[in-house]
This record gives sequence, structure tokens and C-alpha cells, in this order.
Amino acid sequence: MTEYCSVEMGELTWEEFADHVDGSVVFVPVGSTEQHGPHLPLNVDTVIATEFSKRAAQRVDGLVAPPLPYGFKSQAGSGGGADFTGTTNLDGETLRRLFGDVVGDLVADGATNIVAFNGHYENEYFLREAVDLHLEEGDGEFIIASWWDLLSPDVRDDLFSEVPGGFPGWATEHAGVVETALMMQFRPELVREDRVVDDGPDRAPPYVVKPARDDQIASTGAYYKATYATPEIGERVVDDVLDTLVEGIAHEWGDVVPE
Repeated sequence: MTEYCSVEMGELTWEEFADHVDGSVVFVPVGSTEQHGPHLPLNVDTVIATEFSKRAAQRVDGLVAPPLPYGFKSQAGSGGGADFTGTTNLDGETLRRLFGDVVGDLVADGATNIVAFNGHYENEYFLREAVDLHLEEGDGEFIIASWWDLLSPDVRDDLFSEVPGGFPGWATEHAGVVETALMMQFRPELVREDRVVDDGPDRAPPYVVKPARDDQIASTGAYYKATYATPEIGERVVDDVLDTLVEGIAHEWGDVVPE
């Protein structure tokens, strides 16, 4: 038996990975390369998905595959769209095939319990499609989780109780309070605190217009009140999301989670 010293698959030798993958929960973080306002980097969604996955893997003795750093096309109402320099998109079919190929090889290597951990609003249904197509011919069991869906409504509402306007919905919260707070918690050195802004589009209709109108896109790329973010908010979100995720893994796959 070789020594196992990291939850990150990419830091292991092939022998160390082979020794640990069978019977472990394997997390696949899926993010994006997308603008997040003047105060956050392009890799926000990837950082958040990866950091949640690493912390969850430590709690369930799991493994974290290298993250997928590109996602489905940024949309005007939830990320600003492709017109912001640096936003780099995949077609839905490309994302589906990419994730499906990764999952196929992980299962072939012995992974039977895989968590697709999503950090980019637009990705989820392509991940579901990839898993559905894999299961038509392949093995394994899957949990598909987006971090915002794991946050308890009571905690969410409490976090926004001091924010004028309250919780605006996750699409509008792009580069806002919670993503900024999570980056303050995970990678504070990447937050340009002197450039944090409160911004948003002039208009958010309850339907999609293509091509998007200029007044539907926040000029800074920040869609909500990021100045209300604090590291303490980030810590509360991390704790609550991890508790929900680990409880879900234990409920679905209790035989692979250490007591």
C-alpha cells in the first residue's frame, strides 16, 4: 500500500490514486472562466467549486479530480454574457462531452460514487445530460450539486437581512454579496477590495431577450451589492453548504463515509 497524502488527485502518483479511488467519493469541480466585476478574478466559479470540493473530500475521506475551468456560455442576466473581455465559453455539447469523458475514465479507474460539484449557474443541465448518457451504458452513482442550492434558505435570508432589497435571486447575485464573501474566505488575496462595487442592470425582465439589450447588463459586471460582503458571511456559507453536502453524501452513500 503506497502512502496517501492529499485529497487532490492531481497531486498523487498513479499508484497512490489507484490505492484510494476504489470505494472513495470522487468530487469533480466544474467552474468557468467568466468575468466577475472589477473586484474579483475570472476564476471565481472554479475556485469556489474546487475549495468546497476539497473541504468536503477531507470530511468524507474522498478525492478531488482536477477542476474543469470552463463552463457553458455566460448569459446576460446571470453573468453578463460573452462581451466582457476574458469570459471564455464552451458550447453545451462540448461541456457535456468533456464532463462525460472525465466521468467515464474515473469510473473505469474504479470510482463508483461521484459528486459533480458545480460553481457556474449555467452548467447544471449539461452535467445532468452527461450523467444521464453515461448511465445508459456505464456504471456508478452520482450526486450533482450546485453550491447555492445547498445553502439553507433560513441562513440565506438571514445573510441578506441587512442588505437593502434583500435576496435578489441567485442569477442576479452574480459577483455580489455571497460570491465576494466566499472569495474573501477562500482566496482573500484575489479580492480587489478597493474596487468592490454595488451595481446591477437597469432592467431585469422575467424573460430572455437575445441579443440582450444594453440595459440588461451591468456595465461593471457586478450584478448586486458586493460592498455588503464580509469574510464572516463567507464562513457561514461555507459551514452551512458543507454540512448539507456531507449530510447528503452520508444519506445516499453512508457505507463509503467514515464515521
